[in-house]
Amino acid sequence: MAMKHRLIGLALLAWLLAACGGATAPTPTAALPTSTTIPTFAFVEPTAPPQVATAAATLIPATAETVALDPQAVERGRGRYETLECGTCHGPNGEGSDQGSSMVDYTGTEDEFISFMRSGGEVGTDHQYSTNRLSESGGRNLYQYLLSLRP
Repeated sequence: MAMKHRLIGLALLAWLLAACGGATAPTPTAALPTSTTIPTFAFVEPTAPPQVATAAATLIPATAETVALDPQAVERGRGRYETLECGTCHGPNGEGSDQGSSMVDYTGTEDEFISFMRSGGEVGTDHQYSTNRLSESGGRNLYQYLLSLRP
């Protein structure tokens, strides 16, 4: 009987091998092509911050006629006028001289004045003051001083 079980086991093993394809060598398959991802870069234009409606945004821009003089700002502006030696060309009281125009007659807005002082305007680098020589508040004070020189 042991022989019979052995024969059945061998037959079963042969049947399993035949069902699974036997011990045949694996068929080579074609290798799939591999792709390499190449990184690309794109410049994205930054978006502008949203405009917020505020009470200050709806006000009429300040002009030389609508600015109320602050005595403390005027005094600080006088100090800037002296420190930057504006009087050497524009006169000690802003009246003008043969080297510089009268500052008493200046009609621009505060923003225009500060922009001029930063860029030098048509005058050039003689009137170009960076923030380390004339801060934003220093420019406002100097503007206040020039307005105080008006008769």
